[in-house]
Amino acid sequence: MKHLFALLFLTFSIGSYAQNAPDLKEEIKLTELSKKQIIDSLTKHLEAFYIRPNAVGEIKKKLNENYKKGLYKDIVKPNEFAGKLSSDLIEVSKDLHFRVMYDPEWTENQLKKENKEIQKKIKAEELTEAKKKNFGFQQARILEGNIGYLKFDYFEDPAIGSETAASAMQFLSSTDALIIDLRQNNGGAMEMGQFLSSYFYSAKELPLYKYYYYEKNRKKVEREMWLLPSVPGKRMEDVDIYILTGNTTFSAAEWMSYSLQNLKRVTIVGEKTAGGAHPIDRKVLPDGFSVNIPFGEVKDPITNTDFEGKGVVPDVLCKSEEAINTSHILALQKLSSKNKDASNNLDWFIPIIKNRQKTVTINSEILKSYQGKYGKAELKYENNNLYYNWNNIVTLLLIPLEKDLFLLDGIDDFRIKIVLENNVVTGIKRIYQVGQEKFYKKE
Repeated sequence: MKHLFALLFLTFSIGSYAQNAPDLKEEIKLTELSKKQIIDSLTKHLEAFYIRPNAVGEIKKKLNENYKKGLYKDIVKPNEFAGKLSSDLIEVSKDLHFRVMYDPEWTENQLKKENKEIQKKIKAEELTEAKKKNFGFQQARILEGNIGYLKFDYFEDPAIGSETAASAMQFLSSTDALIIDLRQNNGGAMEMGQFLSSYFYSAKELPLYKYYYYEKNRKKVEREMWLLPSVPGKRMEDVDIYILTGNTTFSAAEWMSYSLQNLKRVTIVGEKTAGGAHPIDRKVLPDGFSVNIPFGEVKDPITNTDFEGKGVVPDVLCKSEEAINTSHILALQKLSSKNKDASNNLDWFIPIIKNRQKTVTINSEILKSYQGKYGKAELKYENNNLYYNWNNIVTLLLIPLEKDLFLLDGIDDFRIKIVLENNVVTGIKRIYQVGQEKFYKKE
């Protein structure tokens, strides 16, 4: 069903997007009659489709009371009214998926969607917008230690986004671990989650989600979503997967995280997610308005429950901004423990990542105490920095990784380790990535 997992851009200011979005349409002023018609139409859609029928009466009562009390009386701008309705819907239902929007062009097209030319136009516009966003995919790169990193900000429909997704997965297919960044991902089409998750298993039958939704007259439709039997390119069934989450990770992004966590296929790192588990459909309201209504329920096949209102709890809790480096270190440590022959190479990167997360600063007096000649090399302190000069030919800035360990700016073949005995500098070591060390006594 086309709109089953329609894209939602979550706003925790509760409707602030609708309130603050620039109104590019002709400015109109709402009448009291039009407001009442919008509310009445909205509540009828709730009665027909909302996943929690027992809550509809309370929502309807709240909106009508607000109207009678005159709480909407001074609101004449469409976007402001949409924002207020969104706020009231979420306040009474506690369901973050609700959102009222003002977009006359969209509603007009929906009312004429049986027209093939209108359908063609809608699809063309959707494709153009999706291309501008690269179908949600923002970054695919290789981190130190051959760790893949994939960031995408929404789940595009695979019908138009699968080629871009497959290209990203193939770019990362030779990595030894994969970090998937969903910290700013607000959801979208769960079919994209299904498509990507299928890369993490060998070809086998495995249910990811089971769900139901209501069609007109509350006809209940039940479905299941399984791993795909085939995907373009190489699978990554033996690669450790880390998913990064934040408190704005929402909807389909939560479902992918939750499902793979319950299957014990991923390690989730970051913050607890927002807690929006219900799929939505967008319904037309009068006068250019529309509303996102949660009209279905998804259940995990393992837990037989969801995370609605609770969020997905990470395996490793940390601040959202620390999640990349935390997961990167975890990935390197796990790979190192599994492959002792490569442990020196992998452990080599950990001080860099730790320093990236929290920059090491060293007292100037300590840096000055490191000055001196060490064979053909000399350490010099200038302008609050320590420099490495070799044989009066080349001078390189020393970047502290630890109190006594330095990276040479522009060189990563070796590092400089300060050797101390009883807090006195006795020499330096060149430490090589392969594990070799060379000692140079202080003159």
